[in-house]
Amino acid sequence: MQKYEGIWRKRQLLPCWILQILAALVFVVVSCLLLVAAGYVQRNYHKHSSNGYRYSYYGYSYTQLVEYARITGGVVLALSLGTVILNILEMVFYARRILSPVFLLSSACVKTLVWVAYLVLSIIAAVTGSASILDLLLSLVLAVTSIVQLVFGAVYTHRKRKGLLNRGSYKAANVEEGYNMNTKYDGAAPQYAPQYAPQYAP
Repeated sequence: MQKYEGIWRKRQLLPCWILQILAALVFVVVSCLLLVAAGYVQRNYHKHSSNGYRYSYYGYSYTQLVEYARITGGVVLALSLGTVILNILEMVFYARRILSPVFLLSSACVKTLVWVAYLVLSIIAAVTGSASILDLLLSLVLAVTSIVQLVFGAVYTHRKRKGLLNRGSYKAANVEEGYNMNTKYDGAAPQYAPQYAPQYAP
């Protein structure tokens, strides 16, 4: 595979990776808890309903709540795990110097599309009063960092197509090779070109 050395900087990619992985892992934990809670409610519904207790939330019935929890938890869990996997692949490719701008752009496009759409849904839910601050904050972090990666990927992909990808990058000088300069003094007297005094014409 083609090597991409000297084009990426850690300060460009590392903050996005850290924030995305942390936010996605929080979503993974929350989604798992939501799925566990939905399973618990379904298993114990008949026992509680026999005592006259009914589950309800904002007018939604028991079956609607369980179905919503399962769908939401499953979708968010899949999106979060996919985000973590993409970030791990990006970090592995970066460590091996094979992180292509096209791959970063494609990965960022997927993450941007997913998390911007999720952020819009979270804002709509917040307007109706059924979204949490944590949900909005995490989706905002994931959307913004994905957009940042999208910009970097688009810029470097454009440079690659124009043949300007390696401009601005540098390669460390080989100290062992040095410069091929002969600075050794052999003891011989320096030779100078003869100089003649100008003739005086009366």
